[in-house]
Amino acid sequence: MRKFSRPLRAVTAASMALVLGASLAACGGASGESQSTGEANLRWSWWGSDPRHAVNQEIIEDYTAANEGITIEGEFSDFSGYWDKLATMTAGRDAPDVITMDEKFLQEYASRGALADLTELENLDLSKFDDAALDLGKFEDGLYGLSTGRNALTVVINADLFEEAGVEIPDDTTWTWDDYYRISKEISENLDGVSGSDYGNSPDGSLRVWLRQHGESLYNDTSDGVGYTPETAEAFFEHLLKVRDEAGGATPSEWTEAQAGTFEGQSFPTNKTAMSWYWSNQLGLLRTSTDSDVRMLRAPSHTGNEADNGMYYKASMYWSISSQSENKDAAADFVNYLANNEEAAKKMLVDRGVPVNPDMAAAVRPELDEAAQSVVDFLEEIEPNVALSPSPSPAGGGGVQDIILRYDSEVLFGNLTPAQAAEQMTTEIEALIGAA
Repeated sequence: MRKFSRPLRAVTAASMALVLGASLAACGGASGESQSTGEANLRWSWWGSDPRHAVNQEIIEDYTAANEGITIEGEFSDFSGYWDKLATMTAGRDAPDVITMDEKFLQEYASRGALADLTELENLDLSKFDDAALDLGKFEDGLYGLSTGRNALTVVINADLFEEAGVEIPDDTTWTWDDYYRISKEISENLDGVSGSDYGNSPDGSLRVWLRQHGESLYNDTSDGVGYTPETAEAFFEHLLKVRDEAGGATPSEWTEAQAGTFEGQSFPTNKTAMSWYWSNQLGLLRTSTDSDVRMLRAPSHTGNEADNGMYYKASMYWSISSQSENKDAAADFVNYLANNEEAAKKMLVDRGVPVNPDMAAAVRPELDEAAQSVVDFLEEIEPNVALSPSPSPAGGGGVQDIILRYDSEVLFGNLTPAQAAEQMTTEIEALIGAA
C-alpha cells in the first residue's frame, strides 16, 4: 500500500538551525537594549493567504506614514516554507525584528534565546490583556509571544451538501460520535463523488480534542513527555479507521494528497467532503473557496453532553520580537500598534482570531461581515463549556504535528495497527521533546 510521508523540513530546519544559533543570544552580539534613535528599518514576517498579505501591506503603509523615519519591510510565505526560512535566518543572525509566531514553535524559539521578553519593552502596553491571554505566550518567567486573537478547532459542514443529500444538520450541543459516523455515512451514500467526512486538517488539534474528551492531554504538566495513555491514542486511531471503513470517509489517498497540497485544493474547500475540521478563523476562506453555506459545529462527544466535547481556545498566532533586533523599542512600538490600535484591528478583523484585547474586539465587531460575525458569536456561545487552554507546545514540539500526521497516514493505509501506531508515535514524540 502507498505510504504518505509528509516532509519534516520545517522541523529539521528549525531544530538544526536553532541549535546552531542557540549560543548567539547568550554570547552578546545584538544588544539587549534598543538602539533605535527615532529612525529604524524594521522587518516583519508572516505566513498566510493573499488577502492577509494585502492587509498587512496596508497596515505597514498606515504605520510608516504616521511615524517618520520608520520603514518596515514585509516578509511572507506559505506556512511550511515560513519555518524553514525563519530557522535559517535566526541561525544566521538575520531574523526579522517582528515575527509572527505559532504556538507549536513559541517555546522552541524562546528556550533558545531567540525571542525578546516582551515585558521588558516599555513601548508595549499589555494592560488590556488578561492573565489567561498572557499565559499562552509565556515561557518560564518571560513573555515571548502576545496573542493576536483566539480561535477554536471546529467541525465545519457544507450545509448545501447536507441539503442535497437530504441529511438533517445535527444539534451540536447533544450529538455524539455515533451521530457523526451515521451522518457521514448517509451523505456518502446519497451523493456521488462526495465523502461524508475526512480525517481533519489539524492532526494535533484533532488528537488534542479526542484526548481532552478522555480527561487527558497531548503533553504532561511538566512538558517533558506526553500526557495521555497508549490506550486513548489507540482509540483515536481506531476512530480514524471507523471513519474510513464504516462512515464513508475520504480515501486515504484523497486525504493525504489534499493535506500535502494548498489550502484551496483540499477536499472540503473543493466540495468533495461534507464535513471536516478547521480552525474557526478559517470560516470566511472556506465559504469563499466552496462558494457554499459553510457552518461551524461543536465537536461531537462520547456522552452527548457539550461539556464533554473537549474543545478549547487556542491563540491563533502571536506577535514576537527577535532577541537579535537592534531596534527593539521601535519593534515594540509597532507590535503595540498591531495589538492596541483600532484602525489596525479594523483591517485585520478576525483573520488572526477574535482579538483578546476587549477594546479591539469591540472595535472590530461593527466592521464584520456575516461570516466573521458568525465566528465571534460561535466562540462566545461555546465559552461556558470550553476548558482551560493547553499551554504552548514544549520545546521540540514543533515537529509533533508532522509526527501525528504521519502515523494517521500509516494507520489509514494499513501499514500499522492502531496499537502499533500509538506505541511508536508516543516513543517518537517523547524522544523529540527529550532531545530539545
